[in-house]
Amino acid sequence: MRYAFFVGCVMPVKYPGFESATRVVAEALGIELVDLPFSCCSAPTLLKLVQYESWLALAARNLALAEKEDLPILTVCNGCTNTLREARQVLKNDTGQRKKVNQVLEPYGKEVAGEVRVNHILDVLRDDVGLDKIRERTEKELPFRIGCHYGCHFFRPPRIMYPDRLSASQHFLPTQMDEILGAAGLTPVQYNRRLLCCGSGLGTKVDLDSANQITKEKLSHMADKDVEAICVGCPSCFEQFDRAQVLLNRKEDCDFAMPVLYISQLLGLAFGVPEEKLGFDLHRTKVTPLLKG
Repeated sequence: MRYAFFVGCVMPVKYPGFESATRVVAEALGIELVDLPFSCCSAPTLLKLVQYESWLALAARNLALAEKEDLPILTVCNGCTNTLREARQVLKNDTGQRKKVNQVLEPYGKEVAGEVRVNHILDVLRDDVGLDKIRERTEKELPFRIGCHYGCHFFRPPRIMYPDRLSASQHFLPTQMDEILGAAGLTPVQYNRRLLCCGSGLGTKVDLDSANQITKEKLSHMADKDVEAICVGCPSCFEQFDRAQVLLNRKEDCDFAMPVLYISQLLGLAFGVPEEKLGFDLHRTKVTPLLKG
């Protein structure tokens, strides 16, 4: 299995441990990650609302790079997945937009058709690698109660993110992370408001305090179900949960202490990867108490 590895902007700058964990887990599962000269996705907010044509052209360049190599894209960020999937859909189905974008790309020797497949790491792990392979590779028992957080941009809007999985009632609920962690021997816990936003989008752009109250609600519901750690598939969601716990404990006398782990970090632990290769040193909410359990 070969994929063009779309690392995105946030992960290599803020959380390189997520990237290294992903590369180690990919190798263990027989996934070849190919590095291409990708740029920013660009994100599914801000630029898209202000200058749609520029947003689409930036995304199209990234798609064109993978198309040229005839490789599907593996993404490790919800926002990147959302942008690239929407851009792919627009470019594939709107001939006018595709023509305009290709005129922009032509001086740079690029052309896009909107045919490349874009898969989030959760989809690759469950659907391409398969749960049986994850079970076979698991070496270490991790009896942790995990609160899975999918994040808004992972599955919304479903007509763009998972149009092939919509039911007749236009309803889609993600289960990939729960299934993957279950196959690796962990215990995903059902909790109230599990599909609620983490608050990141509001916090980074408008109102951090209000964003933290959204996070507080989710954390409280997780605590009610004795969740021991949070799993995410997006670096922005990670940052919000990780940072908000520190701020809430400091400002509101809360006592949240749930480590937040990226999906490949948890799988790395289950696969027996040494902890020093998984980037836990950059976590504000420390992972050490969980591991020493």
